[in-house]
Amino acid sequence: MLNQGDILLYDSHFLYHLKHSVPVQIYDDNVHIQIGIVARFNEHFVEIEDTLYNRQRFTFISRPGF
Repeated sequence: MLNQGDILLYDSHFLYHLKHSVPVQIYDDNVHIQIGIVARFNEHFVEIEDTLYNRQRFTFISRPGF
């Protein structure tokens, strides 16, 4: 399990957030983009709130308790 503020890097991180509906905060560089729940993911993309985000471009931060 990740703590609030930890960066999601591995499939296991995204799977945990998907299974437990833990919110994820998305950043493009240092710019906040969105907070939402992971709907699906693969090695290249994460779907949050009907939007696909490239895992290599964006940073995903764990937000439990948000």
